[in-house]
Amino acid sequence: MTYEFSLPGLTLWGSRNREQTGRKILMIPGFCSGDQTLYPLAWYLRNAGHRVFFAGIWWNTGCPRDTVERLTGALSTLYSSDEERLVLIGHSLGGIYARELARRAPGMVDRVILMGSAIRHPLASTNPFVLAWYVASRPAHSGGGSCLDSLANLCGTHQPEPPGVPETIIYSKRDEVVAWTSCLEEGSEVEAVEVDCSHYSMPYQPRVWSLILERLSRSEDSVEPRAVIALSGRPRQSARCR
Repeated sequence: MTYEFSLPGLTLWGSRNREQTGRKILMIPGFCSGDQTLYPLAWYLRNAGHRVFFAGIWWNTGCPRDTVERLTGALSTLYSSDEERLVLIGHSLGGIYARELARRAPGMVDRVILMGSAIRHPLASTNPFVLAWYVASRPAHSGGGSCLDSLANLCGTHQPEPPGVPETIIYSKRDEVVAWTSCLEEGSEVEAVEVDCSHYSMPYQPRVWSLILERLSRSEDSVEPRAVIALSGRPRQSARCR
């Protein structure tokens, strides 16, 4: 039997018969996607004992500034319930939002996991069709102007510096939506794992699920070696999705 538990903008699915004692996870979908696109991964993580919350996004085309501000409030609400830091998992644009949340509130975030997120020059690194769709869908701001006035930094939600928490980047050279090199960045707490799958199939790959589950098993206080990515070279880890 399943149930739904709601907070402002959040949804948790789970089993009444299963005690959830693992990590608290906030999942954020990609552009033109919704929470439902992450349900299979969420169910896998729930079955492993983790507590999964969704962003309350059914069609991710809203203003990035408004979306991140709302998610910041939701993150604060989740953290305040027991002061346990959360793991943020985002796909594509959702990963950019997760990274920004960690930058704004590192004390509330244990780590971030990004899947196919163009964190270096996001719009310049995007498939022209997807870019045109993004530009065409930009809403007007209530105070005047629109998201078109600040495309370069996605309405102030994208900054070049990495977040101050451990960051796992999952990327693919067969992405076809974003340039794979745009998914990489350097930092002492940054690691990158290459997988062999498409952009849209990434959240559904068992190998990706296993990678995420392994990262969730790392304790908050452990200090583990992390790959420092040389952007001109090949990342040190790779995996093939089957």
